[in-house]
Amino acid sequence: MTIKDTLYITDSLSCKYILVDIDTSQQREFFPLDNLFGHQTLTKVPDFSLPQSEHFSSGYKQNDEILSTLVLAFFIIMVIFSREILNVFPAALGSLFKLKNHFKLEDKLALSGQRSVVTIISALYFPVLLTLMNSDYIFDSFNLLPQYFLLLCILSLFTLWIVRKGIYDLLSWLTKDKNTFKLIERIGYNHMIISVIFSLPAILLRFFWPEIDAPTVLIVLISSVLFVFLIYLIRGYQIIISHHYSHFFYILYLCTIELLPIALISNFILSY
Repeated sequence: MTIKDTLYITDSLSCKYILVDIDTSQQREFFPLDNLFGHQTLTKVPDFSLPQSEHFSSGYKQNDEILSTLVLAFFIIMVIFSREILNVFPAALGSLFKLKNHFKLEDKLALSGQRSVVTIISALYFPVLLTLMNSDYIFDSFNLLPQYFLLLCILSLFTLWIVRKGIYDLLSWLTKDKNTFKLIERIGYNHMIISVIFSLPAILLRFFWPEIDAPTVLIVLISSVLFVFLIYLIRGYQIIISHHYSHFFYILYLCTIELLPIALISNFILSY
């Protein structure tokens, strides 16, 4: 005859249980628990004065304070460089549908330097946005603390930038053509800034309709960013073809620089 029993496995943040079947037909001798330990063993009994939910809330609150500190630091950076942001945003947005506006922006050295600063802020913006909008979903679905997700995204973006930068330099050295790929790289910075502007619908959607679930908002955000990314791919095609490279070369460029690094980084994040 078998009976059902439950085994509980707990740690400081969660509690899981396993249902097992115990065969009662076999004779078993159970010893007292104190027989497992000698008389010299020191035993520390945990303090259960607080309910488990309160212990969990206390630990999660501390982690939430760490996340709040990181987000506050990001907003302080935005305030410090607010002048650069206000100058660069209109210029970058104006270059979305006109390729010549990209060249005009590059000709203005002061504005181009401010654009580099705003690009770094824009790169930090997306990890902060995703973490704030999906912190509960990240923890519930992946059992990953939000601040760790934030740092993981920042590290992934930095790695992606290093890889792309290295490939651009390699192509410039192989083709002995620095201007073409340097221009494409800087146009990519402009579209990074533009994608921040196009992410506003997702923010407004979550602000006015907080009951909308996180995956829906994430789909809207990804759709907006993909639209800007497609425009960027078109601009890259125009520049490469106008500098007398073949269509086959553009296909190699597209797979090597644009698609392969993104696929590798995405696979790394999803498999974490």
